[in-house]
Amino acid sequence: MRLYRNPREAEFLDRPNRFVVRALAPGGEILTAHCQNPGRMQELLLPGAGLLLERADNPGRSTAYTLAAVHHRGHIIPLRSVQANQIAEQLILPRLYPDMRALQREVPHHRSRFDFLIHTPRGEIFLEVKACTLVEEQVAMFPDAPSARALRHLNELEELVRRGGRADILFVVMNPEAARFLPNIHTDPAFSRALLEARGRVGIQAASIRVDAGGSAQVHTLKLPLDFLAAETNEGDRGAYLLIVHLRHQGTVYPGALGPLSLKAGYYVYVGSGMKNLAARRRRHRRRGPRARPHWHIDALLASASCGPAVTLAVRSARRLECSLASDLAALAPGRIAGFGSSDCGCDSHLFAFPDDPLTSSAFVALLARYRHKEALRLQE
Repeated sequence: MRLYRNPREAEFLDRPNRFVVRALAPGGEILTAHCQNPGRMQELLLPGAGLLLERADNPGRSTAYTLAAVHHRGHIIPLRSVQANQIAEQLILPRLYPDMRALQREVPHHRSRFDFLIHTPRGEIFLEVKACTLVEEQVAMFPDAPSARALRHLNELEELVRRGGRADILFVVMNPEAARFLPNIHTDPAFSRALLEARGRVGIQAASIRVDAGGSAQVHTLKLPLDFLAAETNEGDRGAYLLIVHLRHQGTVYPGALGPLSLKAGYYVYVGSGMKNLAARRRRHRRRGPRARPHWHIDALLASASCGPAVTLAVRSARRLECSLASDLAALAPGRIAGFGSSDCGCDSHLFAFPDDPLTSSAFVALLARYRHKEALRLQE
């Protein structure tokens, strides 16, 4: 099936909000495009990434283009999540359910509405379809950001099963690099736990596609392996984390015995660990206002008046990865604060300085992906 036609090539600039991207076209024209995918896509939408934009049919729309796809490591990754149902209907379901006699779309059932109702000689099967664009280290994960909607849909499938029905969920992976599928234990532990608990009641399937230069999609892997063991072994309230803070202007912080430190304006990344209380540790760091009882070096930085809101990135794992992560981050960071956050280990530092937001750096995003998709899960190539 054809996912787009006659796209315009451009380079990603930024994403002012969830629904709009700005891109630079050859010749210097700046284009705005509607983004139909609510995911973060931080590994795909990096500055300079090649985008494929399709002109909108409605000339009166505020954005003249729609974001159709992105070039990523030699592949074309379609980004319109609304197309997942069409891909499933035309390419995947006839092969996954060869005895399918009829197919209904958008079927209401009690208080819910499901993407499909499949009629087979074995009975009726309600099906929900989810688009997955996050693939790193050959591991596909869904979702790439917390999704209350996905959790609600999964709960509705389970409720249907409790009422005596049959229900499946299908993840359409938009990248042919995927060799296995896992729920994303790092960014949405609630959905991950619910999916693991739904095994045996709700049918769980994943299939991947590939897209050629003309926008034509084909099935790449019909039945992508599901690695629930790796997810179950490492999910839970434990692991390492990265804390990104923006120091708006130069200032002095007082991290206890480490003494007063003069820090330049810029971005700082702190590596921490919470092997028993990861969620509580991250909540503490996100809390604003004075910290009456500072405990760690990082408390002094977060209490600074010039410090912006903290962004925390979890790496859930049964393994202790804090020092390894700090060592690899040190190789990327232009600067480090000696002794900061590392008084109880042999590391030189756990705080690293960047001139710009590290989430716009392909090297930083790749490091985060390697730890989330491989190191945390004990996966081998």
